[in-house]
This record gives sequence, C-alpha cells and structure tokens, in this order.
Amino acid sequence: MSGYESRKRDRRDAWSSKKQQKLARTADEDLESKLGFDLFSEGETRLGWLLTFASSSVEDQDTRKVYSCVDLYFVTQDGSAFKSKYKFRPYFYAATKEKMEMDVEAYLKRHYESRIADIEIVGKEDLDLVSNLYHQLNMAIPYFI
Repeated sequence: MSGYESRKRDRRDAWSSKKQQKLARTADEDLESKLGFDLFSEGETRLGWLLTFASSSVEDQDTRKVYSCVDLYFVTQDGSAFKSKYKFRPYFYAATKEKMEMDVEAYLKRHYESRIADIEIVGKEDLDLVSNLYHQLNMAIPYFI
C-alpha cells in the first residue's frame, strides 16, 4: 500500500470517528433533553440553582474548531430545568525555579506557539512548608487555545 493510500485511509477513519463522536454527542443531548435539561443559549435571562456540572466540548460551526467547555445544569424556582455551556481556556500551573520564570515563559511560547494563547506569571504559596507564611513560589500558567 502506498503512502498516499495509507493517508487517505487514515483521513477516512478520522472522519468516521468524528461522525461517531457527533452521533454520540447527539444521543447524549437527546437523553438530557428527555430528562428536562434543554440547552439554554439565548433568550430571556433565567435564574436557577446549580445542580451539577460536567466537562464537555463545543464545536464552533463557522471555524469547525472544538473548544473546551463546562456543561452547567440548573433547576429554576418553578421546578423546570435547563442546561448551559460555558466556554473556557484550559490551563495548568508549572512551577519554576526562582528567577527562571521568564526563561520558562520564553521556552513555552517558542515550542508551543500555535497552541498557547497566553502565559501569566503568578505567585503561589507552598502550604506544605512548615513556615508557609513567608515562602512564595512563582508559577507560569499557559492558557491553551
């Protein structure tokens, strides 16, 4: 089998798995709708109590990009329920040695240029230290696209 045929088969397999994921997502949304959690995206403002949440993803119909989001499930005062999706940028904390924050930031930006949206340097306290009131760690937080 030539390299072209292999790549063509890989693309076809990726397309079918995306289609299966879309069908599974639709099945989940159908089940949630049957349970009374219809997606609320626009309209009159609604007020409700947060019941639970779950990590999820949403695809932008214009750009076909997939974004991380959180599904938030609410119940209103009259007993009706609704679901809302909240998009967010995933992130993690990376501990750095003292005075090395800028080097770590430069390295992350250089190697993950197309995937990182922003890096923020923040100070965090190490609560495991005996005298944690005086020690502060510096962290670099990369936010992904």
